Amino acid sequence: MIDTVKRYEQQMGYDAHPIGMTMQYPVADQTQVNAPLFNSQADWISPGYDDAIFKDGPPPMMPGSPPSHWFADPPANDGAKVILSDTDHYSPMAADALWAWKSFVRGHNPLLYDLGIIAGVNSPDPAHAGRAAHASMGAPSYASLETARKALGDTLRYAQRMKLIAMTPQGKLSSTGYTLANTSEEYLVLQPSDTGESFDVTLAAGTYAVEWFSVNSRETQVADAVTVKRDERIRFTTPFAEVGPAVLYLRRVG
Repeated sequence: MIDTVKRYEQQMGYDAHPIGMTMQYPVADQTQVNAPLFNSQADWISPGYDDAIFKDGPPPMMPGSPPSHWFADPPANDGAKVILSDTDHYSPMAADALWAWKSFVRGHNPLLYDLGIIAGVNSPDPAHAGRAAHASMGAPSYASLETARKALGDTLRYAQRMKLIAMTPQGKLSSTGYTLANTSEEYLVLQPSDTGESFDVTLAAGTYAVEWFSVNSRETQVADAVTVKRDERIRFTTPFAEVGPAVLYLRRVG
């Protein structure tokens, strides 16, 4: 169908429209669920749970299943497809702020499947507000997904400030493995650890404005500019009194 639409638009002289394809479920082999998406002519895709499944374990995405790597440690986007990372496809019952930041810094467009709104903001029984297809499992409370909702807004604000189209996931530039960068111009580094330990970032020569953002408290702090005379690895430590995941934003100045 995608090929047909693309051919038709070309024959009619239309401007090409981006066409998407999302994960199908259930499938015979869950580990291969995303292969048709990546192998297709789709311009954007929405992958899903493709982790190995234990024969005697619970089905993927059900309570008790191990978290998918798309949630816990998403792969870096290589640019072949625009990826809409939808929690409906790998973690429909849970999401948090760290998920949104990990997805964003790895080059994805995070989408929250917001089951928390099924029974409204003030559910009479927020722990089990399930309806429709998810009634048998219940649903997450509205409050449990609030950090994810806010994080989507936080990542959007950074996306709007940066020259995002020039930035790519470059995990090797930091010891955290989470770096979105336009080398020598802008760096957005996620430290996902709850303990707030120091981390290294490889910077190109230049002077950079420094800004910190706390994932949990959503507090922003500006620090002194950093000057690097040659390409080298620089150590950074989060300035927040409350330890937890943090984001470092570096922008070239001068």
